[in-house]
Amino acid sequence: MSAKITQVDGCTFSTEELQRFHSYYKFDWQAVGLDSATVSERIDYFTNKVDQTTDSQRLREWLRTMGIVDESDKSEEVRRYERFEQYDYGSAPGFNQLLAEVYEGNDVNKHAIDERMERAKAKYYAQHVEPLDYDEYQRFKKENAPKAVCPYQHLWENDEADKEAAQMDKFTNVKTIDIGTVLGEDGLLTIPAMNGLLNAIKEAHGEKYYAAAMVNSRSSNSTETQAAEFLPMLSVSGSDAEEVLRVATQVQIELRRLNNAKPLMIFADGTVDASTVGILLSTVDIVLSERFAIRAGPDSASSQAFPLAALYDWAHLSEHHQAKAPAGTAEYILCNPSLVLHSSEWMGLGLVAGFVGQRKYAAAVERILLAASCPPPHTRDALRKACAVESAYPGPSKISVWQQEICQHFAPLASSTHTADDLASELRSLNKPWADRYAAFADDERSRAVADVRIAGLR
Repeated sequence: MSAKITQVDGCTFSTEELQRFHSYYKFDWQAVGLDSATVSERIDYFTNKVDQTTDSQRLREWLRTMGIVDESDKSEEVRRYERFEQYDYGSAPGFNQLLAEVYEGNDVNKHAIDERMERAKAKYYAQHVEPLDYDEYQRFKKENAPKAVCPYQHLWENDEADKEAAQMDKFTNVKTIDIGTVLGEDGLLTIPAMNGLLNAIKEAHGEKYYAAAMVNSRSSNSTETQAAEFLPMLSVSGSDAEEVLRVATQVQIELRRLNNAKPLMIFADGTVDASTVGILLSTVDIVLSERFAIRAGPDSASSQAFPLAALYDWAHLSEHHQAKAPAGTAEYILCNPSLVLHSSEWMGLGLVAGFVGQRKYAAAVERILLAASCPPPHTRDALRKACAVESAYPGPSKISVWQQEICQHFAPLASSTHTADDLASELRSLNKPWADRYAAFADDERSRAVADVRIAGLR
């Protein structure tokens, strides 16, 4: 990294200085107990304890070019604008009355909505908190925007991902349904855990809530992608299997009932187990992160424990909301032993409202939920526009490239008497690598049985 940080024309700092400043920026302040220290305290520590060759004044000048200024150096104007930006508008009394004009019309242009939102905040702040001139604020922002005097500034600005989860308690008009708070030590969806969800769903019907948001604080707070489970597997033993499925079905019913009454947002920042896909599909207003994944193949432990989970939703995939799934797509997904559905596939199927990269996820969740302050009957429309504004392209879908094969080999399963063995034999007769890999599900007796019951069930 440091070898790339060199002085170029227009940069007032030497190569050696830039390398030292980068070391300062990357320094682990938490390890020395200075994670909450002021800029001056950090500069003093670094130049006296870590690298005495670093000039503290030059380091301070460089930090100013990055927009990093010590609190004691800030003018009253700067402090006032910071108070304006940090004010909690989500719980501000009466702010929601200004949101209808922010999301009015059919405009989903991010720049336009962001500008209207900022104007609404400035109007509220000036009327209820302290004097603030919006035009002067805009002038100040433009004049004091960090100048990229060094071409490598982006290396420092974007080094760290967004590690903090969204602050859900800021939004008093939104009932948070937190999966993470009802899970036990095993992390599975047990009957008590799902009863906890049912209680939260019941509370969400309260008149004070304009919308509900399902999250999982455990997955949101996890820094490990592999450990981020949004909807874990149903927990079941032989004696209570029927009751677990009954309660899981009740959760789906109650979520859909809630979604009919008011907007239900699902922020799926982690994996979803195949046994709980039906819960996810309670709404189309879903925002995914790059950590989202579903493995529904017949060889997984979850599929073998719950082969028919969410089968109704899979069977009606082409009819679900605005799904973009040709006939045979469900059969292709549910019998495929190697397919992992990521955000690009789920969005390609038309089953979600948006995708946000992990770096910006928490901030995007908060900006979306601020739209929930917009009073009914405009709340759902405001939330969907906010989702459209925040959403990014997750990449191409792996399913879309196989549409010809899906239509040719999987769509006919719905109107035939073919079994899983018949499907495997047909695929192997093609003598193609992809078909051989797919047909491998038939080599395992349990996987073949799952595929058989799924094909018959979808039919």
